[in-house]
Amino acid sequence: MRLALLQNDSVPLDTDWQFTALAEVAQHLSGAADLLVTPELFMAGYRIPVDDMRRLAQPADGPFAQKVARLARETQVAILYGFAERDGTRIYNSVQAFDGTGQKLALYRKLHLPSDVEREIFSTGDRLVTFDLGGFRIAPLICYDVEFPETVRACAQAGADVVVAPTALRQHWSQIAEMMIPIRALENGLFLAYANQAGTEADWDYAGLSCIIAPDGRPLARAGDQPALILAELDKAEITAARSKLTYLHDARFTVTGPV
Repeated sequence: MRLALLQNDSVPLDTDWQFTALAEVAQHLSGAADLLVTPELFMAGYRIPVDDMRRLAQPADGPFAQKVARLARETQVAILYGFAERDGTRIYNSVQAFDGTGQKLALYRKLHLPSDVEREIFSTGDRLVTFDLGGFRIAPLICYDVEFPETVRACAQAGADVVVAPTALRQHWSQIAEMMIPIRALENGLFLAYANQAGTEADWDYAGLSCIIAPDGRPLARAGDQPALILAELDKAEITAARSKLTYLHDARFTVTGPV
């Protein structure tokens, strides 16, 4: 499977601009990638006022989702993107994916909310999700979720070959992208794709450092701190080799059952 990560410098609050940026990248990747992943809360930006986040939240089948589904169908590139999801009176920090025919593959809601600001806006998700694409089982997580070893282990025990983690990582937490993400891949023998932003939003400077990590912890592709598009080809044989060498999943004496 050919995987691409978009590390963009967003224009907060401008969903039309964000979609145009996504469309340009997806069109460029048509025929060259199977899955394109954006950063966390891509649709409208992460570091925006609470009232604006609530105002711009959309249902999972809302106008932005419909445009992304059409774009995926037109380019034949599956797309997984981040957005603020409105479901009745609740708002979630979510990602969803559409395949290359425009069919919905999955909707995932962030399990771990790391700050008072996020907890003020968002409700908490309650389950892990996997979907199949191109012979791979993929589990989406969002930002803080991937920093808990239990969460990634639960994805692996659910059969995930790939964990994709849209994020909004600040510069002063760069060690997460540089050190922790390769360890999460290594200790579970799976591919891990970490899609961050570049540039600034309000008072936040983003780290960039988006990466695609192999099951043995090697970086297959890594961005710097500027806007970038990175790609890597994933080979399932690498999962078998890594799990044969480090048998953590086989030898673990407990099973992670999911959110508590």
